[in-house]
Amino acid sequence: MSVSAVRAESLQSSVLISPEIKHSSPTCRLRLRYFLWDSGHTGLGSTPLWASILHQDSQEAVVWRPEASSIRSWREATIFLGRISSSFHIHLHSERLDGRKGDVAIDQLEFLDCALPLPPPGTNCSAGMVMCRSGGCVEQRQLCDGTDDCGDGSDEEPCDDYQRCDFEEGLCKWDLRSISRLKWIRTNQENISRTDPRKGPGRDHSNNTASGHFLYVTVPDSGLTTDWASFQSPPLEPTNSSHPCKMVMYTHQFGPRSGGLTVLVADRLIYPVWERGGALGDLWVKAEVEIVSNSPFQILIMAAIRDFDYGGIAVDSIVLSPECRLSSENNTLEKLPNPPKHPCIDDPEKMCDFHPDCADAEDETQCGDFSYAEGSSGWTDTSIGSQGWILYKNSTTKAEYFYVAEAAGQQLTEAQTRTPLLGPTGPACNLSFDFALTGSLDHIGELSVRVIDSLLGLRPKLWEYSGKTGAEEEEEAAWHHADILLGVMKNRFQ
Repeated sequence: MSVSAVRAESLQSSVLISPEIKHSSPTCRLRLRYFLWDSGHTGLGSTPLWASILHQDSQEAVVWRPEASSIRSWREATIFLGRISSSFHIHLHSERLDGRKGDVAIDQLEFLDCALPLPPPGTNCSAGMVMCRSGGCVEQRQLCDGTDDCGDGSDEEPCDDYQRCDFEEGLCKWDLRSISRLKWIRTNQENISRTDPRKGPGRDHSNNTASGHFLYVTVPDSGLTTDWASFQSPPLEPTNSSHPCKMVMYTHQFGPRSGGLTVLVADRLIYPVWERGGALGDLWVKAEVEIVSNSPFQILIMAAIRDFDYGGIAVDSIVLSPECRLSSENNTLEKLPNPPKHPCIDDPEKMCDFHPDCADAEDETQCGDFSYAEGSSGWTDTSIGSQGWILYKNSTTKAEYFYVAEAAGQQLTEAQTRTPLLGPTGPACNLSFDFALTGSLDHIGELSVRVIDSLLGLRPKLWEYSGKTGAEEEEEAAWHHADILLGVMKNRFQ
């Protein structure tokens, strides 16, 4: 389907409407190919293509906003629809002043993992699963996690001892006061913008609507003077490793303004316990954090905001387990953490550009190259699903590698880790690494390498391996080597 030619003084809109869809599961996503090409070099505008869902009650919520960059090729995208409990339509919108026929087009739409859990073939759920009222089965860890995984709400009912906050009625004892000049606010999409689809997260997590509330931080209209903002829990009682305080939350880290989120614990000191870098896309991502502290503590949630033209960070549906007990004591900090070191160069474009600009090549040491002692710390896990990348480090042998493990996210998507922004590069630029896919099965999985160009977006696969490299017992022989020619990269890339 493509949009017809446009020659107009004012913005012209076109909408493609799906059939009526009865409902969708929390893992429901729509994969498609899209084409955005500024053939007349007149500018695409800020919103040549986006998607929304129209609920039964005529409430509309934005669910997808691709980068408005012009490339003469088809690109792949995923629209994360999430749990919608009543019938709805998907709307694909285009707004243009000027453009030829076919400049904006979509193709190959397919729905993935949209069905609610079905009753098992036998009478009982398999081990580690719990039966829903409707007869379907969900995992034990999906109980009381702030998402209706069963589809009838029964996995969220036995949760009286949990402290849950969807921010619909207020802040539920979470405290938005901060010493930073940049502040979190409780708001909803209707308050942020009804007209500009690029502003705000588009919808909340708990209701999947534009009227639902969440906490949000972005660049204020007056401009960015401080690049971080934090909010905190009420004081909580000490915990131990056999009964840790478990927090589930959902985060929306969208657009170049999203610099990342960190969860810190403040007891006698302040220290980080969880972090998630950068922008993750146009969806709510589930996070789980376990906290063990032998003195009263508070949970701090801190966002980093970058000074770009759109995006921001939102948090919703926070659930604290019964082990997170409210405390009447206030904790007293012994000392504040040291501020981060000032970067050795002011121009961020010179970080990780393969030219040492600082003493001891400090600007190139954390860029993902393992030949530097801190090289591995340049990689950031950007997985949003049930598997993610973890860094293994052996302190005695100094061996280090990344491996894939089960993760807390709810989407059924691949594990993904990426470098910081690199380059530009010359024609001989090469990436080399060792890899292993081991286990008892005949087929372990797929491994692939792609480039995310800062201007052109996600590029096609450069390299791919499928299957298995060896059994677990033959550990040395299971490692294979790969060399990939990256070649000339004119733009910064990951």
